[in-house]
Amino acid sequence: MKDLVYLSRSFVEFGPFAKKEILDFQKRGILTETDYLRDEGSESWVHYQEWLTVVPMPAPKLVKKPAAKAPPAKTPAPKKSKKTA
Repeated sequence: MKDLVYLSRSFVEFGPFAKKEILDFQKRGILTETDYLRDEGSESWVHYQEWLTVVPMPAPKLVKKPAAKAPPAKTPAPKKSKKTA
């Protein structure tokens, strides 16, 4: 069973949403100061900022960067010949 969350905005209930979706809403700036959330099965509405402090955050994905290529070897510049006057 997924962890589902309901959103209340201006006394209108939306959802259910997966917790990941709510975290995405927050990241994208969709949640407003008047939004409240409640977990499925709960009757208690919590301000979204408080909800964010108690919800377990997913671990960040580690992305391996490819190894940097070594710069090409430089060839020495040709020597300039000295001209005599």
